Amino acid sequence: MEETIEQPKKRTDLLTVLCILTFIGSGMSMMANGLLFLTIEPIKELLEQQSTYSFLGSEIEMGFLLDISPVFFLLQSLTLLVTIIGATQMWQLKKTGFHLYTVSQILLLILPKLFISGLPFPVLELMISASFVYLYAKSLSIIKQHRYGK
Repeated sequence: MEETIEQPKKRTDLLTVLCILTFIGSGMSMMANGLLFLTIEPIKELLEQQSTYSFLGSEIEMGFLLDISPVFFLLQSLTLLVTIIGATQMWQLKKTGFHLYTVSQILLLILPKLFISGLPFPVLELMISASFVYLYAKSLSIIKQHRYGK
């Protein structure tokens, strides 16, 4: 009787690229939201004095930041942390990471609508999130179910 040795599953190039893009994009966004959470009050004081700034010849209205609760930036940062944890688990080929990633992407679409009034429907954000979830889902066949203790 011949023994078959199961080869360990390897991360695909697609999964590697997706995880790296997630680490970069979500990591930078998490840091930016964390920084905004820590510094929003001094920023609001500056914006009360002048809410319109000129950048490269364009006028940028920043007054909308006056109405945003600091809790928004904290929740965004924490949700982005869950996104990174999910991507890290998928990097390690653990299926739980896909579920964490997907839930956090849904939350990232909902949070701005809860805290910022008058926002249009986030079509671009929805398309990007849906694309990443779809591409991650294509890698589920190689991602094994996480077993505790292994």
